[in-house]
Amino acid sequence: MPLMRLACTALERVPLTRTKIIDQLMKKFNQDLVFCRAPDDNDLTSHVYDCQVEKYDPLLRWLESEFGFKPVVYSSFFGGKQEDGLVMAVENVLKKTDDCELAAIDAIAASAHSLTIAIAMVRGKLQIEEAIELIRLEEDLQVDRWGLVEGGHDLDIADLRVQISSPIVFLGLTRST
Repeated sequence: MPLMRLACTALERVPLTRTKIIDQLMKKFNQDLVFCRAPDDNDLTSHVYDCQVEKYDPLLRWLESEFGFKPVVYSSFFGGKQEDGLVMAVENVLKKTDDCELAAIDAIAASAHSLTIAIAMVRGKLQIEEAIELIRLEEDLQVDRWGLVEGGHDLDIADLRVQISSPIVFLGLTRST
């Protein structure tokens, strides 16, 4: 999301729709990318599962230490249910954000399919490249196996880089003034 659009969102949209933005973010929280795991019981998915454990578990441990509740991981595409305490703690964090932070979290979460990654980035736990690696984990494993589709995967990566880095740059600019 370009910087001007983020600025307009933070100044004009967030103050009027803050509750709705938070509700929408929380509605998707149970299906967060980092909570969903590939099955580890067959040859096709066990490598994906192992990579998810290696890459996502440090973020999940951070989430637990930050909010006091251990996240539930699951292997269903339809999501699972996180403990009410974790859901309430994350929602309270969102309620305490300023308009610029909420606009950035909303933009990152939309591109990342992960509120966890968005909050971790805004709080400085994840850098841009680390977040992109987590977001693209499964797709990058497919690229490693089957190859990169030029004009497809490379453009997706470039677009994701813009969508994820713009909100962080925006926050940096708003915090330095």
